[in-house]
Amino acid sequence: MKTHPLSPERCGATKLEAEEILFAATVAMELAKPDLPEWKRACMNNYVRCKEEEWSGSCYDCFRSCEGQRGNWPRDKCRRKTGDD
Repeated sequence: MKTHPLSPERCGATKLEAEEILFAATVAMELAKPDLPEWKRACMNNYVRCKEEEWSGSCYDCFRSCEGQRGNWPRDKCRRKTGDD
């Protein structure tokens, strides 16, 4: 990615994968800000958990929805997988 930032496929990643990696890095930088509103911090923390724990649904879309709702994570669309999912 560092060598070919505009051509992620040359590094074995799709453009979507590269966008998700860069977005995750942006989220990490934002979480480090001390003046971040608590509702936005909650959305970001849920996004990180969604990605790390491989929740069902689109983590990115749910993050954007959470931002629009100022902290209300759409649990009907993105949540932990249960059972053998």
